[in-house]
Amino acid sequence: MKKAKALIAIFCGGLLITGCGKAETLTCTNTQTASGVSMDQTVTIDFNGKKVNNIKMTVDSKATTDVIKKNWDVFASTLDKQYKSKDADGIKVTTKNDKDNYSYKIDIEIDLNKAKKDSLAEYNLGSIAGAKGTKKEVKESAEKSGFTCK
Repeated sequence: MKKAKALIAIFCGGLLITGCGKAETLTCTNTQTASGVSMDQTVTIDFNGKKVNNIKMTVDSKATTDVIKKNWDVFASTLDKQYKSKDADGIKVTTKNDKDNYSYKIDIEIDLNKAKKDSLAEYNLGSIAGAKGTKKEVKESAEKSGFTCK
């Protein structure tokens, strides 16, 4: 799940938090398989001109090997500890462990107009608060990292 945190940083590493203009949305997706886990990732970023208002990320992990399936409780417990449910300070985190199908879904929604740097830091996302860049730069960075964006 370090990759999930890194992906948010990739998307937000270049975002300008101030500005005004028309509303736009960037949605990027990626599927990766590593260490017996397949991860479908979707990140949606709402811009208002050069200002990022909201970020939503979904990571849906599924076991692809018997080793992970046999150790699913350990895998899910690790994610439970890392991604505790929250709905405060502009951050909403929800998780769903479907142990019968060996699937674990994480949804993170961030309202950058309300999110506090300390709250972002709980999820290793503190760099989002001071990030700079444009929608075009974020899209280019994400696509270089293997995402498909529209």
